[in-house]
Amino acid sequence: MSQVSRIGMLRRLACTVGMSAAFLGTAGCGLEVGAVYPDGYSDYPSDAYIATTDPVYFDGRATYWYGGRWNYRDGGRWNHYDREPGGLYQRRMQGPPVRRTYEARGGRQGAAPHRR
Repeated sequence: MSQVSRIGMLRRLACTVGMSAAFLGTAGCGLEVGAVYPDGYSDYPSDAYIATTDPVYFDGRATYWYGGRWNYRDGGRWNHYDREPGGLYQRRMQGPPVRRTYEARGGRQGAAPHRR
């Protein structure tokens, strides 16, 4: 086998190995959809609730009062406080969390944009 054909073969092999590694490295991306919940409990705030509710920041985390407990994200998982911390209790006693709405006034669809 000549030097030129050996170099060509090594280049093809290196390209194949590189492409395979890239494919295998990205194959697992995007497989996890949604948050991970602790065993036996799945009553955590929905995406719609998170998008429309102002969080209460406690202990450096965005915390939400939902389902009768304070819930927060811990990495890729939802978690909650087993006992309500005093600071969050005081915040809860001040009133319900502020909720936003993105519907047009009166709950009707907004008018179509004017085009020229």
